[in-house]
Amino acid sequence: MRAEYDEQVICEVLQAHSLCTVAYIVAGEAAPRIIPQLYFVKDNYLYLHGNRQSALLKHLVGGGEVAVSVLLVDGIVVARSGFNCSMNYRSVSLFGKGEIVEEQAKADALDLFVEALIPGHSQNARPTTTAENAATTVVRIPLGDMAAKIRAGDPSDPEEDLVLDTWAGTISAGYLMGNPVPSGDLKEGVHVPDYIKNVQFGGKS
Repeated sequence: MRAEYDEQVICEVLQAHSLCTVAYIVAGEAAPRIIPQLYFVKDNYLYLHGNRQSALLKHLVGGGEVAVSVLLVDGIVVARSGFNCSMNYRSVSLFGKGEIVEEQAKADALDLFVEALIPGHSQNARPTTTAENAATTVVRIPLGDMAAKIRAGDPSDPEEDLVLDTWAGTISAGYLMGNPVPSGDLKEGVHVPDYIKNVQFGGKS
């Protein structure tokens, strides 16, 4: 396990996922709030969106600070001792303030949120209406104050444990996507497109 501050490495971790958790503190509250959010990264910014009534987005629009966390689990590390069992993972912590995204940049960002979740779908889905656009807030956070932690490789067993008859190694982990299930009210004759069949989530790298 090691800390990593190289911007390219951090951005690669961020680009490999699309789900984060965002923590923030509301004035007068003793405990921080934390909420999961879909995100994407473009041009040195991390983008978030949601209902314009969202307390988190109001906090960001108002100049409040947040902490963003992204975690990808790549495998379970099985060591010869319980003490050395671990996980292989990539994670990023990002701290900062947000700024609102508006007009055409907002419309483009809403399409990119769809692409982050379902690549290829924004070209086939109905365009966002004026009312839907007005009901949604998009903010972006600069990729400035951030760091990664990454663990990869075999278990770190001490030399004296290597003679034990206990199995050691790694078990790969990731999201297993099932077959697409059509909506019960899907129009007859609409077939599953290839881009839906190929959807992946998490660990996209």
